[in-house]
Amino acid sequence: MKRQPHGRLHRARGLSLIELMVAMVIGLVVVLAVTLTYLQTASGTRHAILQAQMNEDGAIALDLLVHHLRLSGYAETGADGTRIFKGLAIRGCDGGFTAATSKAAFDLLDCAGGAGNDAVAIRYHATLLNSPVVENSDEEMRPANCVNESIEPVGGSDVFIADNRFYVQDDSTNDNVPTLFCRGSNGAGFSDTAALVPNVESLQLRYAVTHVPVDGVVPPHQVTALVPAGHASLAPPLGNWSRVAAVELCVVVRSQHPAPQDGVDVDELTRYLDCSGTAATANDRRLRRAYRTTVHLANLRPVLPMPFETDGTVVSNPYRSLEAP
Repeated sequence: MKRQPHGRLHRARGLSLIELMVAMVIGLVVVLAVTLTYLQTASGTRHAILQAQMNEDGAIALDLLVHHLRLSGYAETGADGTRIFKGLAIRGCDGGFTAATSKAAFDLLDCAGGAGNDAVAIRYHATLLNSPVVENSDEEMRPANCVNESIEPVGGSDVFIADNRFYVQDDSTNDNVPTLFCRGSNGAGFSDTAALVPNVESLQLRYAVTHVPVDGVVPPHQVTALVPAGHASLAPPLGNWSRVAAVELCVVVRSQHPAPQDGVDVDELTRYLDCSGTAATANDRRLRRAYRTTVHLANLRPVLPMPFETDGTVVSNPYRSLEAP
């Protein structure tokens, strides 16, 4: 019987125990590396999604508020060349409007005060070009308020005055998520509140005011201070909201969901600057960011001028078309 060569027998053997263990260790290292890479990538993706959602909510909230603030005081002119809408155009409140006056006439608004979220009421001449447009019961196209409710004309005329009030509160219909709300006048009363943008935690406003106006003198346009709504410069008897030339607007928006903790510093992740510029750290793992801008009220400063008239020595106030200086 012919015997097999020694080399052929050696090649037919399987892996040794040491070789098998080395292969398993290498495989585990590769699997661990792939798993860590996946987890890091997935965590970064989730953070990016949360930031994108937060930035989108912040941009929408700012756009809505800036749009209405820029319209404050807007008025077309009548056949005689004077402004159709002459009333005060803006009124803010530190701590929001009181529940008893939130649906009251513009001149009767009262403030809750305190360090809570601010609120602002804005009025302007609403037209089919600067406001949402809806059909009324007679299928007639009309301007709408901030909740898309048709506005009734003033005194049977074809003039529509928008009166929209913006504020922040928890939304009881959406797990008490802090939300930017609006309530708008329909010309006869006020609509129910409507949630506009979720995850808005804070609304803070400051107002750029000009020098105190003097009867018979052209109102000065120089801004003298940037103040909250409750400042003495906007309170009676010297205060006058027609002195507001611009509004500094700030909203703090949070992410919809908490951020994952996968290998990240949660304190670093949730640190942000609030509307006052103070560093804060959240304890719920949600991302937060303050979004701010300044809105110049072009419809209020300068107001519509009238031709200069003199009595020989004195120049009359060219802004006399306004009801208040």
